[in-house]
Amino acid sequence: MKKNKYLLLFILFLSFGKSFGQSFNQAQIDSLLLVAEKLEVKDAAYGVTLSLKAYDDSKKIGYKKGMAQGLLIASRKQHELAKYEDVLKNATAAEKLAVEISDAKLISDAFRMKGIAYTGSSDYEKGLAQFRQALHFAQTLTDKEIKSSRLGVLYNDIAFNLDENGGKADSVAFYYRKGYQEFQKMVLNNPLRNKTLSLACSNVGSSFLRAKELDSAEFYLDRALQLANSVNHEAVKANTLCDLGSLNYFRKKYKISIDYFEKGIGVAKTINDAYALKSLYLGISKSYEAIRDDKNAEKYLSLYNKINDSVKKNQKESTTMQTASMGESEVIADVDRIPNRSIIFSAIFVLLLMVILIHIYRKFQKEKANNARLQAEVDDTITMFTLLQKDEAHLKKILHLASTNDPSFLMLFKETYPDFYKKLNAINPGLIAGEQKLCAFLKLDLSTKEIAQYTNSSIRAVEAKKYRLRKKLSITSEEDINVWMMNL
Repeated sequence: MKKNKYLLLFILFLSFGKSFGQSFNQAQIDSLLLVAEKLEVKDAAYGVTLSLKAYDDSKKIGYKKGMAQGLLIASRKQHELAKYEDVLKNATAAEKLAVEISDAKLISDAFRMKGIAYTGSSDYEKGLAQFRQALHFAQTLTDKEIKSSRLGVLYNDIAFNLDENGGKADSVAFYYRKGYQEFQKMVLNNPLRNKTLSLACSNVGSSFLRAKELDSAEFYLDRALQLANSVNHEAVKANTLCDLGSLNYFRKKYKISIDYFEKGIGVAKTINDAYALKSLYLGISKSYEAIRDDKNAEKYLSLYNKINDSVKKNQKESTTMQTASMGESEVIADVDRIPNRSIIFSAIFVLLLMVILIHIYRKFQKEKANNARLQAEVDDTITMFTLLQKDEAHLKKILHLASTNDPSFLMLFKETYPDFYKKLNAINPGLIAGEQKLCAFLKLDLSTKEIAQYTNSSIRAVEAKKYRLRKKLSITSEEDINVWMMNL
């Protein structure tokens, strides 16, 4: 409720802007950007208005960082509105400003938004190239929390791009897992960690679901749902419930699948997520069809067709969205066209706004202080996966050596993970050579089927070895042994 009140007062302030012609200073612009950033999807259009107002005022006082941030927030909100042409325009303008002030994070964010614009417009090759540029700059960030967050998001973006472009399921899953691993590196008490990790878990679970690896899919989807519930991430919750419904449909547990779909529909309706509702309606219709409940099957199929037609119609409608002018003219917003009001009436709203801005600014400063404290607490000795810092050619080389059972595999693996076996020996120094090699395969996130194929063993034999390894390393049956090894 408070957020909506703030929004209303900001819009009212903008409405009377011409009557006193006052611009914000830098601190006020930062507060305005914070409000715009935190607006929900349903308020995306307002977010565009506020962020472009911040851009306009930043331009008047020569605050280039505020200009770049305003454009980037506008582009993110326009992405939520599927206005990809406007996303590209604002992100391109933001890139130029970010380069001028040499801000690696903003440069990376600008390339990312350009990648999203191209991917959303089905120009996947250009989108992928922009994401790789964004990765390059994200790798240079010194703040470990921000770096892991940005890399995690970008790996998810690349996976989505490849998936939409018909890429191989293995490649899609590989990048989703890389994103998941980056989010896991974030400090446990960072509130952003669980939100991003819930999305990553959901994406990894979806990739396993598409590959029909149902047990692995269930592990990640269950965790995604738990994390999404803990941070009230409703969008992830809706899509995860849909995937869990599909998973149980594949297992022919139709009543359980219907329960998941119904819960997902309830969540998707509260956030008005048409795309999630599409999938949920179609999934529940198939589940009812499987139990021969034709009435409900037809009911939800009709709802699916209705919302599908609505989505297609909205995609075809092209309404002009506000974009920032990079020339001498000001950003034009409809809210600025309202006639002048009396000075007294305007002053009342200015006073109210200043009170709100002071409150928000103090809260923002407090959050900045907390972030600084979190950064100071980051343990410099955290073991990072060296493999993820190397290029894909190096990874392919290791996997090729593993797949051909080459004797040099372990040597290259140990060079890549120099501390891995030290940690294993600290837990149990009695691991034999075959068990050490199995640990290496698991750290590379190979499936039981792949390990069996690479070692000329049966799946049953590999499962038996994994069971014995769990006992030696005290890994509980509830833990995913691949994840345990990757986190070691």
